[in-house]
Amino acid sequence: MLLTSLTLQAKAQFLGGFFSQQSTREKLMAEQIVGYETYLGAIKGGYNIAEKGLNTAHELKNGTFGLHTAYFNSLERVSPAVQNNPKGRAIADMEQQIVTLFTTEISWQQKEKLLSPAELTYLQNVYAGLLKKCKDDLGELADVLTPGKLQLTDQQRLDRLDKLYAAMKDKLAFAGSFTGKCRKLATGRQQAKQDREQLKKLYGIQ
Repeated sequence: MLLTSLTLQAKAQFLGGFFSQQSTREKLMAEQIVGYETYLGAIKGGYNIAEKGLNTAHELKNGTFGLHTAYFNSLERVSPAVQNNPKGRAIADMEQQIVTLFTTEISWQQKEKLLSPAELTYLQNVYAGLLKKCKDDLGELADVLTPGKLQLTDQQRLDRLDKLYAAMKDKLAFAGSFTGKCRKLATGRQQAKQDREQLKKLYGIQ
């Protein structure tokens, strides 16, 4: 009986200890599970925050890009203030005046034959070089006044118009001066020829 009692008591202690250990393990496991769930929740929360941050950054980037695109697109437009600026028409008119001055002078010189062939060729070459520069200016003028050609502010376009106007004005002044000198040279020779003929008649020189 004593042995039986001791055996039962030992079993009860063993079982009590076993279940106590099991209870402790389950408690630890439960705590670990809670800890893991909290950790996973934190990771998920961080991922969501990062994702939202990336989306926000993307939206900001797209918004900034949209603003830049709108700005550059606006630079390609030409306002009425630029298109209606009188200097644009004046530049084209001055180019036509230059053409008229040179074509008229070359035609007259070819008819009167008062310049040497070399001098006439020089006159024609000067006209060709000046005309090329005029065409370059007109090409730039077209770019300034045509929407979508250049990305410039209105003020920058107006500044370009001012420079083109001044440059064409200089070319017109040169054209007038150069053709005038050519005509003066030719008419001087013409007058000298007439004077010689008059002297010949006066003195009876054949």
